[in-house]
Amino acid sequence: MALGGSLTPGQLQAITVTERVNSAISVASIIFIAVTYLTLPGFNKPINRLIFFAGFGNLGTCIAALIADAGPLAGQESSVCQAQAFIVQMFLGVDGLWAFCMAINVYLAFFQGYSVEQFKRLDMWYLLFCYGLSFLPAFVFIFVSATDRGRIYGPATIWCWISERWNFMRFAFLYAWIWFAILFALIIYIRAAHLIYRRRHQLSGYLNPLNESPFKATITTSVEVTSEPCLSAPMPVASAAPPVPFDPDLETSIPQYHIDVDAQSTHSIKSLNHPDVPFPAMIRVRSYTRKVAEESINPDAWLYARVAFLFYVALIVTWVPSSVNRVYSLVHPGKVSWELSYVAGFMFPLQGFWNLVVYLITSRTACRDLARTWSWRVRGWRVKGDRVEGLKRPEGSRERFGSEDAIVWR
Repeated sequence: MALGGSLTPGQLQAITVTERVNSAISVASIIFIAVTYLTLPGFNKPINRLIFFAGFGNLGTCIAALIADAGPLAGQESSVCQAQAFIVQMFLGVDGLWAFCMAINVYLAFFQGYSVEQFKRLDMWYLLFCYGLSFLPAFVFIFVSATDRGRIYGPATIWCWISERWNFMRFAFLYAWIWFAILFALIIYIRAAHLIYRRRHQLSGYLNPLNESPFKATITTSVEVTSEPCLSAPMPVASAAPPVPFDPDLETSIPQYHIDVDAQSTHSIKSLNHPDVPFPAMIRVRSYTRKVAEESINPDAWLYARVAFLFYVALIVTWVPSSVNRVYSLVHPGKVSWELSYVAGFMFPLQGFWNLVVYLITSRTACRDLARTWSWRVRGWRVKGDRVEGLKRPEGSRERFGSEDAIVWR
């Protein structure tokens, strides 16, 4: 059987090479995410947690892409083809399920006031949902066969997956739920965008995708300073007159007062006992904030929502070419578009790389610190906690430079 229908051997070879190269890039990306997330505190942030979990699915897709046309060449009944088809069905759509879960979290953050700690309690359920829902059909399909159509798993255009005779199963058990997740997330993000637009003056930092900490401004709502007269005797005066003993009854004649210091620049000095008693001075303290304290959404949840949206964009970039290719094959039975097949084969293995891009955007400070540490080590300096010990002092340099961390020269 000619693999890929109308595709020539040269075209199939081009797709195979592209899949394997892009898979290697994604595998390196996944390893970077896993190592930094598990070992470096700067990367181990709540907003990176689901990207780390999604990496397992990306790794499975990369393994299938590295096998490439070796599965179809081995034949439908071979263990290589069946294993590759299982891996594709098991892991290819996992990113879509994670995008669905992230959209749920965005809804909970924006409209239910969930915090990051509450999200963390949902992680185990999301893991079971994403990988469990994907595992069930992938496992069952191994044993399903029909007299007129044969086994479900078999050669596809660029690898072994659901065979052409079971083409409708591709839509029912992969593309349908992927696009359901995409449309569901789109509805959530449209609602969230409406909320962001209404609060755009307060959330200007959030709207910048390169800003890791849009809520760094001081959050101050109200500070109340209450003053009461001291009950101890006054300090003696340097004079010949005897000191006047303190009379506790005088407390009633000295008005208590409190000072309101508000972020809205509201200021007053109010007497608790005598509201009409004026004071010679007025204290005014103003704090410029983003009014985060007035919002019901935790700042970390806003950051999480931004990561979820970037992950969603990466999902769209990956799945639109493949979906167009699948619709083409449905409209033109028996025909294969070389261009669409190549683009689909190019994009699928890059899921891990796109997730790394999102990961780096949300961890720019940690990446900068990591690059600085590596630079120091290459130059022969040792990093000990927050201190850097250099073996020699560069000519013309200061004893303290770069960050605020101390550098001790030998």
